[in-house]
Amino acid sequence: MLSIRIKMVSICTAVVLIVMSISASFMLIDVRNTEQQTIKNQLMDRARYVNDQIVQNFPPGQWVDEFEQLRRLPTEAHYIQEVILSGIGTPIAPFEFGNHQFTDQAVIAAIGGELGFSIGTRGPDFNDIEQEWIAFAMPVERDGISYIIYTRISARPMNDRLAQLTGSLVMMVLMALIITVILWYLFASTISEPIVALTRHAKEMSHGNLNKELKVHSQDEIGQLSASFNHMAKGLNAMVSTLALEKSKHEAVLHNMADGVLAYDAMGNITHANTAAGILLQFDDLDQQPLNEMLMRLGFDQEEVMSLASDGVLESTITASDRHIAASCTPYTHQQGAVDGFVIVLQDITKHARLDNMRREFVANVSHELRTPLASISSYTETLLGGALDEPETAEEFLRVIEAEAKRMSLLVTDLLELSRLDDNPADMELEVVDLVGLTKMAVKQCLIAAQEKNQTILFEEPNKPYFVEASPSRINQVLINILSNSIKYSPKETDIEVNLEETENSYRLLMKDNGMGIAKEDLTRIFERFYRVDKARSRALGGTGLGLAIAKEIMEAHGGRITATSEPGSGTLMILRFNKLLE
Repeated sequence: MLSIRIKMVSICTAVVLIVMSISASFMLIDVRNTEQQTIKNQLMDRARYVNDQIVQNFPPGQWVDEFEQLRRLPTEAHYIQEVILSGIGTPIAPFEFGNHQFTDQAVIAAIGGELGFSIGTRGPDFNDIEQEWIAFAMPVERDGISYIIYTRISARPMNDRLAQLTGSLVMMVLMALIITVILWYLFASTISEPIVALTRHAKEMSHGNLNKELKVHSQDEIGQLSASFNHMAKGLNAMVSTLALEKSKHEAVLHNMADGVLAYDAMGNITHANTAAGILLQFDDLDQQPLNEMLMRLGFDQEEVMSLASDGVLESTITASDRHIAASCTPYTHQQGAVDGFVIVLQDITKHARLDNMRREFVANVSHELRTPLASISSYTETLLGGALDEPETAEEFLRVIEAEAKRMSLLVTDLLELSRLDDNPADMELEVVDLVGLTKMAVKQCLIAAQEKNQTILFEEPNKPYFVEASPSRINQVLINILSNSIKYSPKETDIEVNLEETENSYRLLMKDNGMGIAKEDLTRIFERFYRVDKARSRALGGTGLGLAIAKEIMEAHGGRITATSEPGSGTLMILRFNKLLE
């Protein structure tokens, strides 16, 4: 592809060449015509001179001698050859032309009685050398007889002058072309170089280099264009930087958000998938999943999705492995309103599903826990009303059962109210600085009688220094009593229960180890749930409500601590309570 510089120089050179060629041609024609007219006038004057001096003054017999005399006279027209011809073109004088034949157009015109003029007629000179002539013939009369005065001159001098002029004009045209090429090349450079720089800069901009600035060398239109280009580049750089920052933010948000996001174009090819989507769907190659397969996997009807309006949304819920996922599909459009693709948002609702299940289980457990004692109270009451009151021993036994069931219901309601208060105001506790060693020692003493009834021993090695924590003594005591009571209940007779206190860098750890039947792994993570029992029948037989560990967990978390458990079936259970150290 030719550059604009070469195009401009070529066009201007062609224009100059055409103009100079036309001008030179007109000049040559004009000079040639002028030369021819000048020679014609000279030949005409010479012919008239011969007519006046010889033909009209002397008789034909003296014309040859008179020609000899005429040639001896000094004149500027000695290079003109004159001949007197008869009326039919036969030479009469001078004698040198006696054997010549004159048949050019000028002679023919003169024979016809008109002035004749011809150019380019070829013929011999006195020395029989062939030349090109310019001739003039004029008809005259003497004594009623027609004669022709014929004058001619060699065309070589005129042709030489025209050739010299032509050469000069050619040189002039060549010089003009050279000067034009040089000047227009320099001029074109002043235009093309900024344009080339603009083009190069535009290519660099297309590759993302927006920081380079063009130099402005002038204040003309090209300089203004360069300045405008620099201004545009700065604006684009700022805009691209803003867009890149926004894109980076969006990418960071998308890839770090908990919800999965999938984007597909109108052809069904995936254009974006964040990390959460792969984790939720457990796919390593989301990029290879087309839209139709993904819709089928998520439980969407493909025809319904394709017929969605621009503001339409389809929702679906699926279960994948142990996860519950809520999916929503919506189209996105471009400016003309046509659908450009689809966005699928995936939300992990496993926790919500579990909470719903826990809520349902909670309601069911509360209902069951209340229904059992109510059923006992109702049946014993009906029995008493049916006549058992008349039997004192039976009536007393039934009343004791009714009292026990009422206490059980009261304990259940008390625990429920306790949990409700902890849920509503977990931080509403009167905290004070207490010695965790002393609290543990007190809880051990309170549980000694229950342990002695089963011939159990509580082993507690008291540290040699106090462990100060900020806590509510009554609440912590409630937690310790609950865990120790469970250890006593679920451990066989004549076993040991170990209680230890440990100090770490940032906390104190209270460890309570029993030698009971232990807890299976699948149950271990749920023992702090409300009403959850590992062995429901045994738990009810031992009088538990299933809320003790849930209350203990709420109290520990309200203190900023933590309670965990480790266990294996047949090896007992280890409960670990972590308390934050008091800041000095």
